[in-house]
Amino acid sequence: MVGAGWQEGKQMATPLKKVGKGLVYFMVLMFQVATGFSAVIISGIIDPVLINELGVPALLVGVLLGAHFLSEPIRVYVGSFSDRVAIFKLHRAPFIALGGIILAASYPLMVLVVEQLRNPAYHHVAGVSANTGNYQVNPLWLIVALVVFFINGTGISIMGTMALSVIVDTTTERVRGIIASIGWTLLIVGIIVGSIVSKVILPDTEGVAFDYKTLYPIFFFVIPGVLLSLVTIAVIASIIIEPRREGAVDKVRTHVSFQQALKVISKFKQARWFFFFLLSYATFMFMRDILAPAFAGNVFKMTVSERSALQTTINGPILVAMIGAGLATLWIHKKYSIYGGLGLAIVGVLIQAISGLTFKVDQAALNAYTTASNAFANKTISQAEYDAARATWNGLIQGNKTVFTVGLLLMGLGLGASVPGMIGTMMDITDKANAALYIGVWGIAQAFGQGFANLGAGLLRDTAYNAFQDNLGLGYALVFGVQATGMVLATFLFTRINVAEFRRELAASQIQMVAEASIPAGLQPVADGGIAWFSQDSAGGSNSTIITSERKTTEKNTTKSKR
Repeated sequence: MVGAGWQEGKQMATPLKKVGKGLVYFMVLMFQVATGFSAVIISGIIDPVLINELGVPALLVGVLLGAHFLSEPIRVYVGSFSDRVAIFKLHRAPFIALGGIILAASYPLMVLVVEQLRNPAYHHVAGVSANTGNYQVNPLWLIVALVVFFINGTGISIMGTMALSVIVDTTTERVRGIIASIGWTLLIVGIIVGSIVSKVILPDTEGVAFDYKTLYPIFFFVIPGVLLSLVTIAVIASIIIEPRREGAVDKVRTHVSFQQALKVISKFKQARWFFFFLLSYATFMFMRDILAPAFAGNVFKMTVSERSALQTTINGPILVAMIGAGLATLWIHKKYSIYGGLGLAIVGVLIQAISGLTFKVDQAALNAYTTASNAFANKTISQAEYDAARATWNGLIQGNKTVFTVGLLLMGLGLGASVPGMIGTMMDITDKANAALYIGVWGIAQAFGQGFANLGAGLLRDTAYNAFQDNLGLGYALVFGVQATGMVLATFLFTRINVAEFRRELAASQIQMVAEASIPAGLQPVADGGIAWFSQDSAGGSNSTIITSERKTTEKNTTKSKR
C-alpha cells in the first residue's frame, strides 16, 4: 500500500507537527458527522412530512429513499477514477469537496420537489392519516424527485469514499481500527445533533396548522450551511495530510467495475454468506426509520417534532452500547457482540409489537381528541384548550407509549452492541491484497439493505394501514413481527460465517484468483503459489520463470528439447 510511503513524505511532516496528527484525522472524520446529520434530515423530517403531512403513501416514500441508496455502486467507479486522476496533484480532497457540494445542493431541490408530491385530497389532523390507496402521482414530478434523491445519495457516496480513502492511504493497519471507531461515534453524534435540530425546527401542532413553507429557509440555508461547514473542515484536513503527486496513485492499478468487484467476492462461499448477512442485517434493522415514526404518528398521534425526536431516543443507546461493546471486544470474541446485539434488538422490536397489540383506547376519547385537534387547526379553540385535550390524550396512551419507548431503547442498545463485532468481522472477511475492493462491496451490501428496508417498510406500513383501519395497533404489531422475523434470519445467516474457513478458501484459491484477475497473457499459476511466465525460446524449448510472492525470490528453470 502506498500509505507507508506517504507517511514519510516531507510535505506532510511540518503541518502534522504543528496541528497534530490525531486532530487532522479527527477533522477528516467530520464527513461522518455530515453523513449522520444528513441521514436524520431524510428520515426525521422528509420521511414523516411526506407520509403524515403531505399524504404520500409510505411505499412511494420507500421508493424515494431507495433511490438514495441506488447511487452506492458509484463508490467503485469514483474510487477507481480518483486513483487514476489528480486535480492540482491531489487525488482525494477535490472529490471530497465535490461530494459535499452535491450533497448540500440537493436539499434546496428536495424541499421544492417533495412539495409537488402532495396529495391534493389529503387532510391530516393530529396524526390521523387518510387512506392513501387512491393516491395519484404526477409521473414527471416523481421522476424529478427520484433524480433529486439519487443526487443526494451520490454526494454522500463520493464524499464518504474519498474521505475513507485518505485515511486508508495515509495510515497503518495498527491505527485504522481506532480511527474507524471514532468515525462511527461521530456518525452517531451527527445523527443525534440532527435529531435535536429536527425537534427544534419542526412544529408541535398538526394538520392544517403545519405550514410546509416554514421548511424553506431551513432547507435553503441552515442544512446546506451546516453540511458545507463540516465538509470544509474535512477538505482542509485532507489537503494537509494528502501528498501531492502527478498521475495515478498506483501505476499498475486498473479500473475495476462494480460487476468485476462482485465477481471477485462471489468466488468465496464465506464471503457470499457475509454479503447476504449484511444485506439482511441492514434491511431489517433499518426498517425502524419508517416504521417507528409512522407507528407513533398513526397510533399514538405524536406530533411532527415528537416523531423526529424518536431518532434521539434510539441513537443515544446506540452510541452508549457501541462504545461499551467496542471495549468488551478487547476481551471477548467479536461474534458475541453480534449475537448479543441482534438478540437484544429482536426483543426490542417484539416489545414494540406488544405496545401496538395491547393498545386499547376508548373510541369516544379518540373522537374527542380528534375534534379538539380539528378545532385548534381551524383556530376555533385556544392554545390552552388544545393543550388540555392533548394532555388528556397523552394520559390515556402513556402506558403503551412507555412500552414502545422501552422497545426503541432496547433496539438501540442491540444495534449499537452489534456494530463493533460487525465492523471487526467485516475487516476479517477481507483479502488484504484487495482490501478496498472488499470494504467497498460490504458498504454496498449495507446500502442496498437500507434501500430494501425503506421499500419493505413502506410496503408493510401501507398494507397494515389499509387492512387494519379499525385496529391500527394490531396492524403495526404484525408489521413489527415481520421485522423481528427478518432479524432472526440475519442471526441465522451469521451462524454460517466462519472467518477461519474464509482464510482457508482464500489460501486455496489464491493462485486461481490472481490468474483470473490480474495475470497478463502468458502468465499461469504454478503449484507452489507462484506465477509462471511461459514462452518459447528460439531453439523451440520452453522457458519458465517462477515468481513466488511469499518468498519474494525468483527461480529460473530452463529446459530445452532435444534436437
